[in-house]
Amino acid sequence: MVKYHPDTRFLTDYAAGSLPESQALCVAAHLHYCSGCRAKIRELTQLGAEFFLTQEPEAVSDDSFDRLWQNLQKQETSAARQTHPQQESATTPDTTKATKTTTNSPKSAQELPQAIEKLTRGNINSLKWRNIGKSFRFSNIPLGEQSRETTLFHIKAGGNVPKHHHGGDEITVVLKGSFSDQEDHYHVGDYIVRTSGESHTPVASQDEDCLCLASLDAPIVMNNWFYRVLAPFFNRPTAW
Repeated sequence: MVKYHPDTRFLTDYAAGSLPESQALCVAAHLHYCSGCRAKIRELTQLGAEFFLTQEPEAVSDDSFDRLWQNLQKQETSAARQTHPQQESATTPDTTKATKTTTNSPKSAQELPQAIEKLTRGNINSLKWRNIGKSFRFSNIPLGEQSRETTLFHIKAGGNVPKHHHGGDEITVVLKGSFSDQEDHYHVGDYIVRTSGESHTPVASQDEDCLCLASLDAPIVMNNWFYRVLAPFFNRPTAW
């Protein structure tokens, strides 16, 4: 049962198409699991359409749609190349074959929200993962945003993310499994917002790995000096 949801501002901006890409991806992931918020989005979309019909038309240039379409195509091509550079000249792998999974790695992306499956081409295990300790790893998702980081976090069953505090706002959506911290226990679909200055140590449940999607607008800072020393050796240290 989903317990934590985006507030009205997030849902309204999502329905209006005005959220930054990384935040919109988090809302879309939450909607995959939450029928209540999907109903709210439908209501907001309908309300927006009715409001739009009451407005005076405004002239736009003839090439507006063409320019928008070109920008979308460029973003999709760039994301695909960064996510799977080794597959640019190869044929698409057959993902319909059964694969063996273990409790120490995320399961097939077929159970994930459609937006995540599309960005990862149906195989999150093919992403470039970076390990921090024995039980936590992360992989950045390239969306082309300069001011935000979009990341997948994977915590092994019973493992934890080293204690850290937030330098800015972070949205986390649980995609698989569950985790807890000093405030609560979070399950699949939960949409959790952390603000600057908050500190916690997420711990995955003992019986299942935990996979989360996160959008950050500032780096998180590890409390342990050892992890802070290692940060410069990672290509994209802003995720932690």
